[in-house]
Amino acid sequence: RAARRGKGCARMSSAVARGASEASGVEGAVDSSAAPSVALVALGCAKNTVDAEVMLGDLERHGIRVLDEPDAADVVIVNTCGFIEEAKQASIDAILDAAQLKDAAGVRGLIVTGCMAQRYAAELAAELPEVDAIVGFENYSEVPDTVIRLLSTTLSQGAPSKAARVAVGGATVPFRPEWGRRRLTPRHTAFLRVAEGCDHKCTFCAIPGFRGKFRSKPWNDVLDEARRLAASGVVELNLIAEDTNQYGTDFGA
Repeated sequence: RAARRGKGCARMSSAVARGASEASGVEGAVDSSAAPSVALVALGCAKNTVDAEVMLGDLERHGIRVLDEPDAADVVIVNTCGFIEEAKQASIDAILDAAQLKDAAGVRGLIVTGCMAQRYAAELAAELPEVDAIVGFENYSEVPDTVIRLLSTTLSQGAPSKAARVAVGGATVPFRPEWGRRRLTPRHTAFLRVAEGCDHKCTFCAIPGFRGKFRSKPWNDVLDEARRLAASGVVELNLIAEDTNQYGTDFGA
């Protein structure tokens, strides 16, 4: 494992710092030094970035502080990419670097999310006992509760079983509101997800297996999110999906 750690620390700090000081669009965020804290390492594509932003918004609404530096946080979340080999290796490096912080900096919990969690949950649980929770797309809304649970678990309770550490669920997950997020992009620009998943059967691509079937976000929800992002200061919206050209083809006109 030592050989796999490499450049992870530098990557970790830069990934978290990208948007830590940007306006989040989340109202009522708690900033008490007594509140539990997390740092999130953001890896992967624009869709992963939106997932991370929504996750951070959820955490703030639960009174959990979001910090810039992983070594200062109670819990570190690594939002992984699992598409190509280089991305997988970068994700493993980031996980291992975060795991080191348990001994070196007193980090008390390590959560793995993202495409590697969805695609390789069993393997991660078996090979990386340092990881306390592996959370898939269907259970992202439960991440704040997972953070609180990890921090309330005492050493005398022992390490949870592999099964207890995994909460993945299905890949074809219904849309939820995505405007109440802590953005990791510069204030003037934001990603707007208009669809998710893919129905193509390309032999070189595994995305349909872990991002699920293609589904378009309802048109009124897209407009509502665009208006809310514009009201928060966004002047550039970047529409994202696995295949933006397919948008609306599943509406059954």
